[in-house]
Amino acid sequence: MRSFSTALASGHHAERLWVEQMRKRNCAVAHGRKFVAKNHCKKTGHVDTPDAAAVVGIEIKERSCAFTDPKSFPFATVYVDDLRGMALEQHTNLIYVYVSKPTGAFVWLTILDRNEEWKHATAFDKGRQHEVHVLEAPKSALRHADELMSLIYPLHLLELIDGETGAFRAGGGETEKVDRYVASTNPNAGERAGGTAPKGGQRVG
Repeated sequence: MRSFSTALASGHHAERLWVEQMRKRNCAVAHGRKFVAKNHCKKTGHVDTPDAAAVVGIEIKERSCAFTDPKSFPFATVYVDDLRGMALEQHTNLIYVYVSKPTGAFVWLTILDRNEEWKHATAFDKGRQHEVHVLEAPKSALRHADELMSLIYPLHLLELIDGETGAFRAGGGETEKVDRYVASTNPNAGERAGGTAPKGGQRVG
């Protein structure tokens, strides 16, 4: 049987390799800090540091209807994203947040729950004044805000991420005016463009 310190070192090595592998695959992943405590009980001790932390996409949509939780969402279905936009994205958003303008409350869903109940539909975009093809999910896909809060890494533990984390604590959010947005070059860019958004990686607006 190998010692605890040997197992810990092996685990840290595997974590480093995985993070570097993901970075080579163009994924934004950071290391968790690696601690080796001299006085640590392997049976009762616990260290909060994560093995790794990753940046995932979150799409936020404001809704004019009033709701405070999934049950009070006033419609049987929810628009996830517009299919054209999803097909052009260089990444897949993991989470979609729906904020109620009247109440300030939010609910959310994850693209990982997509199944045969999620349908393609046509919706009228009031802002752009034309119809758009959208991905639509059943109301049952919505989740309570508390579930998302428990999944997002807390601010008071950011010191356990190995690297700069200031942007997660404060700042940002300003609107920038540019002549034209040009997406960064991505080795996978273009694979999804020009066709229907792939099943399991679509957004609807």
